[in-house]
Amino acid sequence: MTSFPSSPQPSSTKVIIVEDDHDLRESLVKYLELEGHRVTGVGSAIEFYRAVLTDRYSLAIIDIGLPDQNGLILTDYLRNNTEMRIVILTAMASVEDRLMGYQSGADIYLSKPLDFRELSITVSNLLRRIDLPELATEPPCGVSQEEDQHREWVLTRADWSLLAPTGNVVSLTAKEVGLITLLAVSADRVSTRQEILKALDYCNDEYGNKALEAMVRRLRRKTELIADVTPIKTVHGYGYCFSVPITLR
Repeated sequence: MTSFPSSPQPSSTKVIIVEDDHDLRESLVKYLELEGHRVTGVGSAIEFYRAVLTDRYSLAIIDIGLPDQNGLILTDYLRNNTEMRIVILTAMASVEDRLMGYQSGADIYLSKPLDFRELSITVSNLLRRIDLPELATEPPCGVSQEEDQHREWVLTRADWSLLAPTGNVVSLTAKEVGLITLLAVSADRVSTRQEILKALDYCNDEYGNKALEAMVRRLRRKTELIADVTPIKTVHGYGYCFSVPITLR
């Protein structure tokens, strides 16, 4: 195995590694830490989503073959919702696999078995491209201090209405009120599809899932009409969250 470096360089950025092979993950974490990076290692997609809800990262190293979700879904999610740099790490090295990786949003595609030195240089080069004052990108369902002060939404359950920070109001259905209430009380995490289906009395089958998806689409259209962006975010394969502060009345 590649030997560890002896002269770490300081870094103010944070890296997250998503790799289900425990020994490889721990080796990668140790190597990059000795290189001067702050590193978190997780072994599954759900652990990754929990990590990015509670902390901010500049770069993700993602294994495609995760036990609970294809790593390309994580890559696509990060590219569409954050400014993080993305390195794909996988044993699949065909041209088609690499093209899929880049199409999903990866900056770099590295194949296993991996030379740790190559990974270290890749991470350093990607992080150098980041403008550090702009690193504080919002986690998928996180809330910044500025949003907390200026972007609060208000759900009034008595009259089934949602007030946006712009001052505009939209009327809701009973099911929509139920969904937003669930997302609001679970603001520190992603509400899974199963939790939502059960709370809204939908069957956990094709019909129930299609009904939920249709309701989310309607809600997004409604919220986009009264605000610049919709606060309802999708975590593909898991569920939904309300990504800005909301008060229940």
